[in-house]
Amino acid sequence: MGFAGDSGCGLGSVVIQKNSKGLQLLSMTTNATFFSQAFGITSGTSGCSSSGIVMNDKEVEYYVEINQSDLTREMAQGKGEKLNTLAILAGCNGERGKAAFAQFTKERFASIVPNAQVTSSIVVENLKAEMKNTNTCVAQN
Repeated sequence: MGFAGDSGCGLGSVVIQKNSKGLQLLSMTTNATFFSQAFGITSGTSGCSSSGIVMNDKEVEYYVEINQSDLTREMAQGKGEKLNTLAILAGCNGERGKAAFAQFTKERFASIVPNAQVTSSIVVENLKAEMKNTNTCVAQN
């Protein structure tokens, strides 16, 4: 039984199965708030599998789109609550992983966010490319 919609697997995907943009955003927020996606992937529950993709492109893109102005500021500063959540979504768990991700986004800011008009999908694409190039948090995909 696969529960995962655009928001990926986790508690939010089990509870909210309708695949509208608003409900999937709520599902993604639920997954991030309760860390149910990471737990589900590890344990194989909540519609997840242990071989599941941690950095679900659509989930990350929705999160970046909704929080882009705050994330841009926090990436430039190398710290922040929304940046910590993005770190988790990108597979950088634990305090050391989140700190490494924050430092990474600060150092690579110009490559990740090349201009003020950049779209969320380009930010995610640039983030993934930079993560892959530097092996940050063992980049997914």
